[in-house]
Amino acid sequence: MSDGQNQEISPATAQVGPLPATDFPTIYRLLVKLDYRQQDEIQDLERQLYLLLKENPENINGLIILMQEQIMRGEHQKAKSLAYKIWDLGGEMSPALEALFISNMINLGLTDMAGILLKPKFDALNTYIKIFYPQLLKYAIATGNLNYIERIAVLDSNFETKKALQDFVNMFKYMDAADHFKALQQSLLAIIKDVVLSYDHQIYTDRGFTDVVITVYTGEEAGDLPALNNKLEMQITAYCAAKGLPRFNNLSYAVRPIKEHPSLLSMSTPA
Repeated sequence: MSDGQNQEISPATAQVGPLPATDFPTIYRLLVKLDYRQQDEIQDLERQLYLLLKENPENINGLIILMQEQIMRGEHQKAKSLAYKIWDLGGEMSPALEALFISNMINLGLTDMAGILLKPKFDALNTYIKIFYPQLLKYAIATGNLNYIERIAVLDSNFETKKALQDFVNMFKYMDAADHFKALQQSLLAIIKDVVLSYDHQIYTDRGFTDVVITVYTGEEAGDLPALNNKLEMQITAYCAAKGLPRFNNLSYAVRPIKEHPSLLSMSTPA
């Protein structure tokens, strides 16, 4: 919402001040430093955030930060409801806030909504890849879009990552399984969409080919995490068997409690 009251927020420019935080940029700057296990500190920031939002309940900056805080607290349904509210409010936001909002829509399984915001960025990938690289790649992997992964790889400034992504894409092309990867990823997303709080990926090449390990972070509502992990792995095996394909051994899932998630600041890397 462009109401003249929203402040641009970015980790690079937000000021760090003593608690209590008296503005949205300070709360955001403090929040991204916290590991998700630091629940007392997260809750302290939540109280301060609500005080600010009481004065300006439709401030889009504050609402996006609140959405992040609810994810860190393990509140899937609250965060998802807030995502819909922010979507309905609309309006302009800074690149940093837009990136956070897009990431968290993917984290909550709202890939259709994230895709609407990312499509113009994929259409002008040269322009947007440096700013939105993590969100673009996260979306491409989550939705199983090998074409997007391949296009990102071409522009990736990190040679090792570029080669790893290209090898990953080529493996599915060699098996003529690009459409199957997309269908499989969508079926796996359907399993976790009501409990996922964060959807992250790691890329490994130590076995001589590219492995993508997707880490799904959930809250208490997910129940038995090993059982959910097993369900995801069984879905990969069952899908491949049903389609007459060898098991995709370059793709695996790990399910973790949200409190094991590292801080956002520690995960931020340049494109």
